[in-house]
Amino acid sequence: GKYKIAILLLCSFFALSFSEVEIKAKLKLLNKPAVKTIKSEDGDIIDCVNIYQQPAFDHPALKNHTIQKIPTFLKESHSNSQDYLKISQTWQKSGSCPKGTIPIRRILKKDLLRAASLNRFGIKPVALLNNSTNTSNFNGSLEAITNSHSGAHLQTSGSNFIGADGNINIWNPKIELDGDSSTAQIWLKAGNGLDFESIEAGWMVNPNYYGNNDTRLFAYWTVST
Repeated sequence: GKYKIAILLLCSFFALSFSEVEIKAKLKLLNKPAVKTIKSEDGDIIDCVNIYQQPAFDHPALKNHTIQKIPTFLKESHSNSQDYLKISQTWQKSGSCPKGTIPIRRILKKDLLRAASLNRFGIKPVALLNNSTNTSNFNGSLEAITNSHSGAHLQTSGSNFIGADGNINIWNPKIELDGDSSTAQIWLKAGNGLDFESIEAGWMVNPNYYGNNDTRLFAYWTVST
């Protein structure tokens, strides 16, 4: 009996240790080396990361990619426009990132522990993915309602799109039920069902992911090559 208990305790210890090792390895992979770190008054830690070391460049398809803040075909129209508003975020009250770096919210252990698994951290839930990628019934402006997802959509379809832009109001809706979230975004998608490519950006309130009811800017993209 005593030996069996000792073995079980030892196994539990190694399982816990291995879990901690996995978490530390995941954090090291996700959080890039910071040129400067800013502690925001809302509790976030912002790392100013070299723009060429940002996580997006881990993707093989972006190797040796040349960054353009504004695409060449839009530079002239943007230079003549004064209609762009500067977005102010809470962390900017505590400092700014140096030129040549971008601000990235540091991912902490508590963020990983809220995920279903380490491998699924930052990945959309499968149920939501299935619902949001089924566009067979989309036609102009409509409201799509499923068991776990509802939203108002305005869709256009065609070919040879080179991008999109739009103005999205930023709000802070109250999230009342566990598992709920609220999002406003612009979404470019090619393909139907689960065989598709997409990139999306906007804001969300998602307590399950961020741990609070703050409104956050986000970007999602498919990673398959």
